[in-house]
Amino acid sequence: MSAESASELHENVVRIDRKAQSWNGVTIVDVHEYTKGEVLHSLLNEEETGIAMALDEVGGVTEPRLKPQQACTLDHKPNHMTLVPRGMPLWGHATKGLHYSRYALLLFDLEKLEARFQEDFAAQSFARPRMRFTDDRIHTLVRMLIDIPKDDASMTLLGDSLTSAVFALLSSEEEETAARAKLSDQALSLVADYLQDQLPEKIGLQELSELAGMSQWHFCRAFKASTGLSPYQWQLEKRLETAQGLLLQTDAPIDFIAKSVGFCDAMHLSRAFKKRTGETPHAWRRSRR
Repeated sequence: MSAESASELHENVVRIDRKAQSWNGVTIVDVHEYTKGEVLHSLLNEEETGIAMALDEVGGVTEPRLKPQQACTLDHKPNHMTLVPRGMPLWGHATKGLHYSRYALLLFDLEKLEARFQEDFAAQSFARPRMRFTDDRIHTLVRMLIDIPKDDASMTLLGDSLTSAVFALLSSEEEETAARAKLSDQALSLVADYLQDQLPEKIGLQELSELAGMSQWHFCRAFKASTGLSPYQWQLEKRLETAQGLLLQTDAPIDFIAKSVGFCDAMHLSRAFKKRTGETPHAWRRSRR
């Protein structure tokens, strides 16, 4: 996680740590800010369409402002979000008692999102500011996104799926009540075979949705309706099943098995393996051979 130097810090800001990752036309910046007094600084500039989401506030509260000296008239809510369209800056204000805040910045590449989501792209949802609104579903998804290890290629499909869900929730004006359509048998077989064949490789949601002939958002819903799992969960299960076979049938080192099924290293495999089976790969292999 990168930290800003003292010369870059705003008044009363002691330290800022940032971690940024991008998936699917959405960049997520996880920000930890340490302060020692009232703070006022820019969060998003005029060239960005984005959201600032409060995650943790200790000792005081944060407040979004469209103009530096113009206070927000809406009541404070935990985990509040503010969306601003391109051409409109966003300022963040912190009360004097606040000494730590954590917030996420979501930056949207609208041209890329429109190309990927096609008919599901709702430009009007990003054309006007929305101040201090809340959505528990989006908050949960963003928390999951910022917990993804940085530069972990095995998590690409998870990042794509979560950002797709965030974008779709922001684009939806109403709750969908219609039953979710499933993939056709042919489309499901095509996607499943592709996922299995490409198991060690980095796979993006765009590849899978194009195979099924759907937008990403429709594909995610249809895949889960068909299998009971998200594309990432399905991929993870297959990776772990394949790893179990290699543990039983070969004497290959754990690190080799991890990379051969798509994990970054043995540590990532061990963490996922133990969560699924209750044992480490070493212990699981030893008890069954």
